[in-house]
Amino acid sequence: MATINYTLRVDSSDKQNAEQVFKNLGMTFATGINIYLKTVGRQQKIPFSLSLDERSAGKSLKEAFRAAQEGSVINGIDDMTMDEINDEISAHRNKKRGK
Repeated sequence: MATINYTLRVDSSDKQNAEQVFKNLGMTFATGINIYLKTVGRQQKIPFSLSLDERSAGKSLKEAFRAAQEGSVINGIDDMTMDEINDEISAHRNKKRGK
């Protein structure tokens, strides 16, 4: 299995909280993140429910959009058109359905 190093920006208190949970479970932060990534890959979805609280929806959406923009730049896909994005989604859905 080949591994890569990946730099990720996270809120320091979020990282500390997650580290403590992982430590209490007897694992490192890296192991916890790897478990999450493997679960996403295996299930082909975020492994928990996502919803918006009406009171914080505006701020949350802005933060999510900003993070998505940053991620697209980091991953070199910030120049994709909506048609290209939709094609990627369709291809993924067809693969999932065995087409």
